[in-house]
Amino acid sequence: MARPDYIVCLECQNEVEDFTWRDGEIRKATCDVCGNADPDNFALPEDYEEGYEDDEGYEEVEDEDEVADDYDEFEHDDA
Repeated sequence: MARPDYIVCLECQNEVEDFTWRDGEIRKATCDVCGNADPDNFALPEDYEEGYEDDEGYEEVEDEDEVADDYDEFEHDDA
């Protein structure tokens, strides 16, 4: 596998471009945003996107009106 252009920090979801890649694995990386330096806490972009879509409870909404309709079904307290 070729070296990706960037990897994703699993701590803060920041894209990290400066990392060491060898034998198809992330060997060394440090996130400039949160300081994460554990290679196991980084993911390839495609793996991160797949994991996000597969998260339990993730549901893509096709129509914004559906969200508004669902919201209106509940009673609201303005107190």
